[in-house]
Amino acid sequence: MKNLLIFSIAICFISCSKTEKKEQPFDSFVYSFSAQALDYSIKFNDSDTVYFTKRRPEPAANSYAIITDKEKDRLIALTTAIDFSKYENSYEDKTIMDASSFQFYKVKNAEENSIKVYGTKAPEELYRYATQLNDYIKQLNFKPYNGKVDFGKPIQP
Repeated sequence: MKNLLIFSIAICFISCSKTEKKEQPFDSFVYSFSAQALDYSIKFNDSDTVYFTKRRPEPAANSYAIITDKEKDRLIALTTAIDFSKYENSYEDKTIMDASSFQFYKVKNAEENSIKVYGTKAPEELYRYATQLNDYIKQLNFKPYNGKVDFGKPIQP
């Protein structure tokens, strides 16, 4: 009987203990990419859902993917590597027309940070981050989503 009581108390402590949630470096993070024939955004927040919107090529469509904890950790590591305080808000190459552009947009505790890149005159690591996010997007299994998602401030040409 004594062993049963000790076992019951141990089970109670194990089942009642809370697992501490990791502090996330953002409330929401949006990566947008735009070129002549391609325009899309991806958004992630504190959940296991990643949202994707494609504006070009037509027709526009929204979708979502459920990610594993490992995929989420990889995504958080990538977005954490972007130190917004280290960069200017905008890098524009005004000598070219119809260049591709991308934007990182982060919200944490109602504070907004963004970095917009148009053309080829930004620090090299920003292009690497964009390439890694583009590669990440290709690995996800998106399903159609009919709901609305706020993707923050869109890229302005």
